[in-house]
This record gives sequence, C-alpha cells and structure tokens, in this order.
Amino acid sequence: MELAFATVELRSLCQSRKKASGTIGVTGARELEQRLAELVACDTVAEFEALFPRDVLSPSPTTRAIRLEAGYQLMFCSGHVKTPTTASNGTDWTRVTRIKIISLEAVNG
Repeated sequence: MELAFATVELRSLCQSRKKASGTIGVTGARELEQRLAELVACDTVAEFEALFPRDVLSPSPTTRAIRLEAGYQLMFCSGHVKTPTTASNGTDWTRVTRIKIISLEAVNG
C-alpha cells in the first residue's frame, strides 16, 4: 500500500523515530513504525483489517483508525484521487491501495 500524509508535520512524525519518540514516547514510536510498515506490506486496507481485526476501528464509512497500545490511534482515509466506493457511498476498503494518514490522536481511557 502507498502512504500519503495530510500535513508535513504528520509526515515528519511518522517518518522520524526521533521526532515520534519525543512526541509519543519510545514505545509509541516503535509501535507506530511497526504499524506503518505493516500497512505498506499489505495490498489493501481490507487485507490489513483481516490480519489485525481487533486493532482497526471504523469511526465512519470513509475513515479508519488503527489502535496503538501506547494510547494513540492513527486515523486515515483513502488516498486515491477517485476513492473506490460501495453502493451505499462508503469507501470500498477492498479496493483501497493508497491511504492518507490524517491524524495521530491520543485516546482517553
């Protein structure tokens, strides 16, 4: 899968372990790096969801979030110019091969 980022700051955070360590801690930075590598290794979002069903959240029909044990969630959406959709106008995750990381958020609780 191909990754894009909503902001330069988010790209920097996701691509630099040093920056991520300063922001979300060493454990969180390692976990973020691992999750991004797992995403890139998959062909589609649906494949990633099948491998890690307990870690993928569906906040809306057009976004997904990956739960990180370090207390964060990585939010993303389709990164396609024309997003593949289902009959109900949700994202067809079985055909999404490009994603855009839109945020890394702290999770309360």
